[in-house]
Amino acid sequence: MKDLDYGAILRRIVRIGGALGLIGCLISYVLAGAAGLLSFLGGAVISALSFWLLHRLVSDIQAAAEGRQIRGTSVVMHMFRMLILGGAAYGIVNTYGSSKPALAAGLTLAVTAATLEVLIELFHAPH
Repeated sequence: MKDLDYGAILRRIVRIGGALGLIGCLISYVLAGAAGLLSFLGGAVISALSFWLLHRLVSDIQAAAEGRQIRGTSVVMHMFRMLILGGAAYGIVNTYGSSKPALAAGLTLAVTAATLEVLIELFHAPH
């Protein structure tokens, strides 16, 4: 079994997420107009930010395991990640006339992209 190229996997997840984001924006606009588009886009941005912060968390854990120093700001950011992202979602829903289904669909963007990448790896990886 060959070793995985995590950099390539991460790049594919980002590309898949971008493609899903474009498709989701178009569908949201068609179904719910500008409010749907902005709601989906807001959810997608929160999802992408969450994915990026989770990637940083894993990198920081790896650095700590190797004995390297981790910045204090990173630790604080990781502790409050869900609070920050949840606050952003709450702000989008309650401040703007947003479409809750479109926002929820956007929030699933990173998970959907990662799941598709896992399926691609499972079916196309040499056995």
